[in-house]
Amino acid sequence: MAVNSEEKVIKTVCSLCYCACGVLATVRDGRVAELKGDPDHPNNRGNLCPRGLAGIELLNHPDRLNYPLKRMGKRGEGKWQRISWDEALDTIAGRLKEISQQYGPEAITVAIGAGLYANVGITGYFSFLLGTPSRMHAGYICFMPAAMAVQATIGYPTPTHTTELVLGEVLNSSCILLWAANPRFAAPYPVGEGIFDVKEKGTRLIVVDPRPTDYARKADLWLQIRPGTDDALALAMINVIINEELYDKEFVRDWCSGFDELKEHVQQYPPEKVSAITWVPAEDIIAAARMFARTRPSCLCQRVSLDHSYNAIQTSRATFILTSICGNLDVKGGNLLPAPIPIKSDMGLAAKADSLPLEVLEKRIGAKQFPLASGPTVGGGFVQPFLWADAVLTGKPYPMRAMISSANNSLLEMQNTKKVWQALQNLDFSVTMELFMTPTAELSDIVLPVTGWLERDGIRGHPGFPRVISLQHRAVEPLYQRWDDVEIFIEIARRMDLDIPWQTVEEYNNDRLSPKGITFAELEGKNFITEPHEYERHKKGKFSFQTPSKKVELYSSLLKQYGYDPLPAYKAPPQTTPEFPLILIGGGKSLEYMHSAGRQIPMLRKRRPDPTIEMSPKTAEEKGIRDGDWVWIETIYFGDRERVRFKAQLVKDFHPRVVWVEHGWWFPEKPGPEHGCFESNINVVIPNDVVDPIFGSTNIRSVPCRIYKANGG
Repeated sequence: MAVNSEEKVIKTVCSLCYCACGVLATVRDGRVAELKGDPDHPNNRGNLCPRGLAGIELLNHPDRLNYPLKRMGKRGEGKWQRISWDEALDTIAGRLKEISQQYGPEAITVAIGAGLYANVGITGYFSFLLGTPSRMHAGYICFMPAAMAVQATIGYPTPTHTTELVLGEVLNSSCILLWAANPRFAAPYPVGEGIFDVKEKGTRLIVVDPRPTDYARKADLWLQIRPGTDDALALAMINVIINEELYDKEFVRDWCSGFDELKEHVQQYPPEKVSAITWVPAEDIIAAARMFARTRPSCLCQRVSLDHSYNAIQTSRATFILTSICGNLDVKGGNLLPAPIPIKSDMGLAAKADSLPLEVLEKRIGAKQFPLASGPTVGGGFVQPFLWADAVLTGKPYPMRAMISSANNSLLEMQNTKKVWQALQNLDFSVTMELFMTPTAELSDIVLPVTGWLERDGIRGHPGFPRVISLQHRAVEPLYQRWDDVEIFIEIARRMDLDIPWQTVEEYNNDRLSPKGITFAELEGKNFITEPHEYERHKKGKFSFQTPSKKVELYSSLLKQYGYDPLPAYKAPPQTTPEFPLILIGGGKSLEYMHSAGRQIPMLRKRRPDPTIEMSPKTAEEKGIRDGDWVWIETIYFGDRERVRFKAQLVKDFHPRVVWVEHGWWFPEKPGPEHGCFESNINVVIPNDVVDPIFGSTNIRSVPCRIYKANGG
């Protein structure tokens, strides 16, 4: 007997990372049956990475959180009771009210992760309503240092030279400079693969990377740099470009200030001197500078590796100055400048928190130590995670008593993991909104189940670069009792009698679209809106540099105002010793996982089953390590007090003094509450207080270490 089957195709987007790729989700009889890339969506043109293809496994995974849970035993004991949403929300609202009244709203931290990407706006707005300046997120090592460097140069807190990989402008370039960037992992389609295509057609390719990536092997020039010395290399390239007069004289004359000071400053960084610092031959430094400056338009694409630096702000300043003086700003194939946002962006809504009274923002922990990251007058101010942990444990400068977090796995995100564990244990009250029971969720009082990307409606885009606004339409209604985190924050706010302007997720989405005079429902069947980009707007009076000089400030008045060097300078990374002779690059990513997410997904775990350490065959031979052996890592900061374990992968052409590891590793299949979060989590052996002096960014990419073969493996 034939059975009638209802089938429909929903046009949506994946939001497991920032690429916002278009997806065609086939739904049969109310269940998602198939996922394909949408060939019409400009962000991926029909392609999907493994994370997107695993969407059905994520949606239906048997270990997903499906109901609100309340802790019953001691924190971390793993005893949970299913409760109703009303009980969960009333409990949260009541406890947050109590803590706010007793200790002040600043005692409550609102934390956000990077995975779901739907919660930036609502968490910032909720912080504003709550009256707390204590927002915390991974921005201190993810794009925000680069954004601050750009703000210090052109007045906009937008990481201009980190976004071209996603936007695709790089494919219009005549010369691509990939600096600490591996597009096959960051933006695989169409850009990651497209770079190889344009290279075959004549585009020049320069790669600055310690690792022999696929791009490094194909490059016209591969500068295999010593980790943590990118600032010196950029300054040496600027030295060559200025001294050989390869810069764009017209752009520098009309649109830059501080050129004379920069010219004098970079004389300290001749290629021969910098070669000894960076391990890059002087002739290669000169050749790269000439190729980048002469082959226009050229485009510099860097990624978050430079944010993980001991000198993050000044390094990004140097690379941004490098592309600026070559006349690459807002030209086709160059580095785009921010454009007007046609809707209410996530970042714009989050910025509501910046409008709290000055005396409240001044209370933010870190405001005095890092005024450009946490101060009361900067946009997007946040609490430094290492200062937050200290405050929780010591009660100074005031007690931090509660945390409410969305898609934030702090135990895998933050450095000095065991200290973070102690801090989470020490909170009076904590709430976690999550897909799965993570190690961080295990230490919470209330755990709330959230919807995945196939169960939610939302708007995706790249703040400041709205070429494509991606629209996420739910393929199915939320399963079990999963809620959108936007809805959760709305309901908590209502129960706390806070004046939140939306009653539903639909109202929230409609409000974001209101500048375009359209509702979310009217966009059914569309998964993107395109916005045209006009080049060279600064020459047409349509773009103004928001600096005191109204120009690109090579000599930064903002940095000078706060007592920092107005010109980027080299700062030596932590040095190796005979006991710790290798340089560890932490924070590595793979195509399978978005930070700490995805280890329980069978399709992804099969592709990448183990935490990996890459090293030179020469290094391995010296240590008696073979490919596939398990290896212990210890760092100069913790010595033999802490160690973590990774599986060796020997890589040809890897520098013998450098090793590289993935971050975010835990083992969902292992018992809680730890779930193996101390075994192969590189942040266990990376301190949280060796930081960039301007922004507080943790040094992850140049950590002195030693390795040795693990017994029995």
